Amino acid sequence: MIDFTGKVALVTGGARGIGRACAQLLAEAGAKVLVTDLARQVEGLTYDTAGSSELERTVADIVAAGGEARAAYVDVRDFTGLQGVVEQAMEWGRLDVVVANAGVASWPHTTWEATEDQWDVMLDVTLKGTWNTVRAAVPAILAGGRGGAIVMIGSTAAVKPLPTIGHYAAAKNGLVGLCKSLALELAKDSVRVNLVHPGGTATYMTENPQAEQWQASFGGGATLELPMPVKRMEPEDVGWAVRWLASDEARYVTGTQLVVDGGATL
Repeated sequence: MIDFTGKVALVTGGARGIGRACAQLLAEAGAKVLVTDLARQVEGLTYDTAGSSELERTVADIVAAGGEARAAYVDVRDFTGLQGVVEQAMEWGRLDVVVANAGVASWPHTTWEATEDQWDVMLDVTLKGTWNTVRAAVPAILAGGRGGAIVMIGSTAAVKPLPTIGHYAAAKNGLVGLCKSLALELAKDSVRVNLVHPGGTATYMTENPQAEQWQASFGGGATLELPMPVKRMEPEDVGWAVRWLASDEARYVTGTQLVVDGGATL
């Protein structure tokens, strides 16, 4: 059985969706989890991003289930803020696992018609935000001298191209290179770095009026469906993969891309 007893995890974008599922599953396996989120509206996005009540509920649900968790408010674009969050995690004495999940979405009419603001928010949150998270957390992981695990959340948009969201695909493809480079750099210290590519998952980021309009505009609903009987994955389906990659059971898995999409990219 996967056991994180005595370990400390940090999850970004943990107020809802995949981040929430990762935080809950890590806590269920015994980890102490610092759940972070901006927990307010991200400027320039047309769908509602997570709020403070959702972050607090995630933590409350973990505690109610017998786990240990705390909430921390941070913008992953703010490196100094992330350093402060890592310090909060270190109040538990160590940092073992980082799930770099925070990301956003937007749906321009075509890739070349995306606005500069759409491009900047996408790259700053999804790609640079992951880099900020890693560079804030790695010194703390290394200080423990016990190795650790970093799991980034990518997308099947980095595996199979989809129209109109080139800025999203660029950010997620950027994570591929970041993951591989970090895996090589950190291998000698037994810190593993891996990437999970979810397919269409039942989260508000993919199930809101703007996302549904985007899917309808090019028949994307059918494109995103899974060949398997379940046509829409739940956040936990991604969370289980993340938990395994972060565990000792995957102790020699690093620099890899794990696609969790029910065969949608085949």
